[in-house]
Amino acid sequence: MFSRLSNNRFIGSLVSTAFSLIVALGISGCTSYAPRSTASAPAITLSASSFNFKSVAIGHSSTQVLHITNSGAAPLTLDSVTLKSSQFAVSGPSVPRTILPSQLVDYTLMFEPSIAGNASASVQISSNASNSPTSVSLAGVAEKTIAAVQVSPSAISFGNHTLQSTTTQNVALKNTGDINVIVSGITVAGAGFGYANLAPGTSLTPNQSVTFQIWFRPQSSGSASGHVSILSSNLASPASIDVSGAGVTSATTSPPPVPHSVALSWDSSPTPVTGYRVYRDHGSGLLPVTSILADLSFTDSAVVSGTTYHYAVTAVDANGDESPFSNEATAVIPLP
Repeated sequence: MFSRLSNNRFIGSLVSTAFSLIVALGISGCTSYAPRSTASAPAITLSASSFNFKSVAIGHSSTQVLHITNSGAAPLTLDSVTLKSSQFAVSGPSVPRTILPSQLVDYTLMFEPSIAGNASASVQISSNASNSPTSVSLAGVAEKTIAAVQVSPSAISFGNHTLQSTTTQNVALKNTGDINVIVSGITVAGAGFGYANLAPGTSLTPNQSVTFQIWFRPQSSGSASGHVSILSSNLASPASIDVSGAGVTSATTSPPPVPHSVALSWDSSPTPVTGYRVYRDHGSGLLPVTSILADLSFTDSAVVSGTTYHYAVTAVDANGDESPFSNEATAVIPLP
């Protein structure tokens, strides 16, 4: 093997020598010969030859900046900057564009995925530099998205209150998913209950919260119960707050119940993952209550006294694929 490689190099050397001799014979009438100088030629330098956007949720976007510098001694002309992709985009100065020596221009690269999984593309840059065309590779992972909200508290007991008097409690509504959630409507079931400061059309971005009020104004003596439901076309089922109270003729009131929460923790996945998602079931099947979590723990404070909950966790990989459910954990919330 080494003998063959040596022979190949030797033959290549002979070919190179023969070519030089032919060129020399072709200019034998000249008194001198000087090769063309490249000292005053343009040169293109890129801030990076590849960009990795890592994980981006479908419906969201991420941007990075590409610097193109003329590192030569003559003007550099960008003839074209092209990208053929449905998930990546490039924007910046129009072309053709002249860049003087030691100057640069910036182009913005964007990853806005629409299909879950790995994505890649290439930006092609054509110029008058000697190494034209040059290319920049792009890569990213599109994560599946999930819509989820959490109401806290998820149940309110107003206790005993005098007839025709109004009492209120604050409720926090938080977007725990990966995409925007728009409230399309609010419904109230149960006599004497209502809500304030939450209107249809309210939009919550991921991790954004809004606080509103639920009120109780008993119209007759005795116990009352119901629920307030928050509707959204993004949600698989409405977010609901259970409400209860009692109308009395005296001013005696009962103290509010002690709030409860469920603390969950789990072991890390034996294979590389981007995070974990928690699911909860209290009679409607396992439904997600979180977006992708990087931690190995979660505290669910939106639980109702006297209710039994079942929890499971999935691991989510870089492609947005989820593992099967873990074993279920059960939590029984005591009565107040």
